Amino acid sequence: MAESNGRLQGKRAFVTGAGTGIGRAVAVRFAQEGARVGLIGRRAGPLQETAQLIREAGGTCLVTPCDVSMEDQVEHAVALIKEAFGGIDTVVGVAGIELMGVGDDRIDRLEMSIWQQTIDVNLTGMFLTCKHGTRALLESGGGSITITGSPCGMLGFCSDQAAYSASKSGTHGLVRGMAADLATENIRVNCVIPGFIATPLTEQVFEDPAWLGSLETSIPMHRAGQPEEVATMYAWLASDEASYVTGAFFTVDGGETAV
Repeated sequence: MAESNGRLQGKRAFVTGAGTGIGRAVAVRFAQEGARVGLIGRRAGPLQETAQLIREAGGTCLVTPCDVSMEDQVEHAVALIKEAFGGIDTVVGVAGIELMGVGDDRIDRLEMSIWQQTIDVNLTGMFLTCKHGTRALLESGGGSITITGSPCGMLGFCSDQAAYSASKSGTHGLVRGMAADLATENIRVNCVIPGFIATPLTEQVFEDPAWLGSLETSIPMHRAGQPEEVATMYAWLASDEASYVTGAFFTVDGGETAV
């Protein structure tokens, strides 16, 4: 595990998408830094695996299975975490899907069902996470929200991914609007934009040497990132060290969007 300086000691957090990939890495890092962490995700099994990692290292967490696209489930999960921890100080939205090569496509070929599925999870799910997370933060007197964006929501280089690109552009808009609306309520809202990271969402790329080589060549650092490298940014944004940071976008992408 990465070295910790206790920057989140006493914080009460929840992380969506905590069962795998970046979400798991963020949840583990938060616990390392002293936070109590609510684990939200659709599948109980992976959440329990994340919980085991946290508890074996002496951390505190709560497993709350939840489909982020369903408002009643999100509201219930947030209520359980709030009750268990006595409130919530930081919200992290990571949960998302990317149907690259398995449904997402160029706009004229995109099926309505794929569009709706992607928007339901990536955009509506983020809206619901932030809606009920914000209500909890207001009760606690403020805190932080960190949304997960994507280079696909910034630039037009994600070919044949119209649904995913649109969904992530939408989350970027949420960040800007919420940051402006909530600043006087002592709530900071920021966005982390991971680049090409080795997670279950990208595992099909690693199974294709030619595809992997092409992607890595386009990245100035010539490699994929690891979830733990991204989690560090989320931990900093949730900490008091980032007290004057809101409405900001932080790329963690090996330089991919710099060229």
